[in-house]
Amino acid sequence: MVARISKDGLWRVSYNEDTKLTFQEVVDNQPAKFERILPGNPKPGDYKLVNISPYRTHQRCSERFRVGRILLAADAAHLCNPWGGLGLTGGFADITGLAECLGGIAAGQADHSILDKYDEVRRAIYHSVIDPISTGNFLRVSTLDPNTALEKDHILALYALANKDQKLKEKLHQVFISLTLNCAAILTRLQGTDAICHDFTQYFTIKV
Repeated sequence: MVARISKDGLWRVSYNEDTKLTFQEVVDNQPAKFERILPGNPKPGDYKLVNISPYRTHQRCSERFRVGRILLAADAAHLCNPWGGLGLTGGFADITGLAECLGGIAAGQADHSILDKYDEVRRAIYHSVIDPISTGNFLRVSTLDPNTALEKDHILALYALANKDQKLKEKLHQVFISLTLNCAAILTRLQGTDAICHDFTQYFTIKV
C-alpha cells in the first residue's frame, strides 16, 4: 500500500515482511523491497527514508466498549489491518455515534442507558460488517497470485481499469473521499457499507 501523506512529497509505503526477522533485518531488507515493489525500481539514493516502523497486523475488538464511565471508540475499541481503511472509517462512525449519545444525555433527551446501546451496536457492527470486509481485503492482498489477480478479483480489475480511464479514476477518487470523510455519503454511494453507520438519535426518549 503506497499513499502520499503530505503536500511536500512524503509518502507512506506499507508491505508484508517475515515476522521472524529482527528489526535490523527488516531495515536491511527495506532497499530491496522498495526496488522491487515501487515504480521505476528506485535505489536508496533516489529517495530519502525518514522513518521505518515494523508492526504486526491485528484484527481485534474489545469485549466491551462501555464499563461504567469509561467508553471506548475507534482504535481504542478495535483494530484492523490497514488495507481498505475500515479501522479509520469504523472509528469515524464510532465517534459520530458516541457524540450523538452524549449529546442526547447532555440535552436531556436520553438517559445513560443509551451508552449501553452504543456498546451493543458498535461492537455488533464491527463483528458483522467491519471485520469481515477488512479481513477480506487483507486476504486479497496477501493470498492472491499477482500473475492472475486481475483475472480472479473484480475489485483489483476495476482499479486496473481506472488507471486507463480518467473519468472512472475521478469517480472512484470521489467515492474514497466520501468513505473516509463523510459517513452520510457512505449511506447513499456505497452499497453494503451503510451498516457501518448507525443513527443513535432514534433511541432518544424525548424528541425536540
